[in-house]
Amino acid sequence: MGIDLKSKKHLITAMTIETTILDFQLSNTFEQYKSHMNAEEQQSMFKEMGVKTFYIGKSLDDPQRATVIFQGPENVLNDIFMNPETKLIVEASGHIYAGTKITRWIS
Repeated sequence: MGIDLKSKKHLITAMTIETTILDFQLSNTFEQYKSHMNAEEQQSMFKEMGVKTFYIGKSLDDPQRATVIFQGPENVLNDIFMNPETKLIVEASGHIYAGTKITRWIS
């Protein structure tokens, strides 16, 4: 049985891409957080999920506040972040779970 590459390509292009923006407080320094997020293990996990990190930044007004912009398949990051079982994984980076503002965008 052959693989229909045209069908696969259609499925890939039909997938809705979501841009997810997280705005949150840090329990460690911004440099520690950014280092954790850019670590090979973390980036490999994002790659497996089909997620790219476009921006990691800290607030000019509050060095304990960060923003991250991700892009990937619709619902992937939101589902992970909203799952109570992933709270400890999220917080291991220095990201304070409580009070995180999430905005989601599709085109």
